[in-house]
Amino acid sequence: MSATAVADNSSQILVFSLLEEKLSKRMDYGVDVSQVQEIGLLENISMVPNAPAYVKGVMNLRGKIITIIDVKEKLGFQAIKEVNASTRILIVGVGSTLTGLLVDEVDEVMRIPASDIEPNPASVAETSPYVKGIAKIHDRLIVILDLKMLLGGAEGMEAGR
Repeated sequence: MSATAVADNSSQILVFSLLEEKLSKRMDYGVDVSQVQEIGLLENISMVPNAPAYVKGVMNLRGKIITIIDVKEKLGFQAIKEVNASTRILIVGVGSTLTGLLVDEVDEVMRIPASDIEPNPASVAETSPYVKGIAKIHDRLIVILDLKMLLGGAEGMEAGR
């Protein structure tokens, strides 16, 4: 059970959106709020030579070098083309590593009952190991990401492996 699971068997999830411009569609994703250190604006990023396309570069966050990952591109969608007033960086921690996740917009923190979260469908599990589950909230689906799986490659790069 996660650190944010409470006695009523629910989880606190930070919900953010990725916008698919071709389809004019908004896709909702979430991460466990206990893994989010802060939410910030995109600042000066230095590109890293020969990094994977989804790694946008690194930034200095109060003396710490943070790798910035475009979540859309990491998930196989078209990269964020234009940074606007809604674009945010989620500074997340997995183990002792901090990473910045570039997202189109941050929506809210929701308490989601475990009964509203379906496990990752078997047909999707093999192709999307980053998906922890899918929450059904009214007419909305929120794909909950497994940050440990999503950031596995970035962690190794940042640690110099």
